Amino acid sequence: MSTSMAASPDNHNAHHPLVSANLEGIEQALQLLGQLDKTQYIYIATPYVQSSIGAHLRHINDMYFALMSYQQGVIDYDQRRRGALVETQREVGIDELQAIKRWLLALNEQDLTTPVTIKSETSIYQQQICQMPSSLQRELLFVSSHTTHHFSVMRVNAEACQIKTDSIFSYAPATASYLRSQC
Repeated sequence: MSTSMAASPDNHNAHHPLVSANLEGIEQALQLLGQLDKTQYIYIATPYVQSSIGAHLRHINDMYFALMSYQQGVIDYDQRRRGALVETQREVGIDELQAIKRWLLALNEQDLTTPVTIKSETSIYQQQICQMPSSLQRELLFVSSHTTHHFSVMRVNAEACQIKTDSIFSYAPATASYLRSQC
């Protein structure tokens, strides 16, 4: 495993740290998608994973879209687009990531501190919906971490297709900091 920790390709220091972190994730996804063909985008490395890179990207994007389109202060993470074109068409995934990037770049400090209510199901055995107070910045932290988790699964599919990912693709920020300290 390579532990080389390259600097961020773009300077996001002008943005709030949570915006920068999310932009880094979007750029990592765009870099990966730029290396894939259609077959690799929809490949599922069974039995190790159960979904393609495209399906994981759709899920990641759905989380961002929930943030982008919250209604009356409620972010509903259960609004998903299963079976959407983004799951099978890499170009749709790229377009959606670009839209998310534009939204992130337009956020300001007031947007980030906006109080919101999050809504999400909490049980796999019965429908239980939980609602709780939060803020957009807290939810950006969650979505960034959630994205990293899905990058780990996407990496398995990419590696199975002989696609080399960036050395820090799918690493949590604390892991990347630890590895930098070991150099």
